[in-house]
Amino acid sequence: METELKTNARVGVARTLARKLLKDAGVHQNPVSLWKIIKHVQANHKLEVIPHDFGEKISGMLVMADENATIGYNNEQHWHRRRFTIGHELGHLLMGHVCNNDPNDHREQEANEFAAELLMPLAMLKKSYRKTSALKELAKEYTVSEEAMCRHLMSCRLI
Repeated sequence: METELKTNARVGVARTLARKLLKDAGVHQNPVSLWKIIKHVQANHKLEVIPHDFGEKISGMLVMADENATIGYNNEQHWHRRRFTIGHELGHLLMGHVCNNDPNDHREQEANEFAAELLMPLAMLKKSYRKTSALKELAKEYTVSEEAMCRHLMSCRLI
């Protein structure tokens, strides 16, 4: 039996914020350059992004100390996972989320939507999808996992 997750997630806000960041950072092609995004965010925030061995269960985290932000990502995970994690943690930072370790909290969904839109912008994705609807090819083109691509395509109602 499926259980419906009750949420107050601001999906539209998260996606709009990701689109604005892409525009402001001058990113107009895929795969999205996280380096360019991070550099742009660092121009406005005291941000450090560092690899860390978190073990198997943790993909990453955002740590705030006063005005300083540090994103740690699990350097033992696949590059696709690391990209999504960094995007997810950037979402937490830019949406002003505070400490949370509940995976069912609406802020986690918001950060996921932010990361998905950041790495697979709908406007670009629509064009790519018209050329090929092959999941494997689209995931490769955007440097994301097939699972992330599938979820985003479904979320955007392209499939």
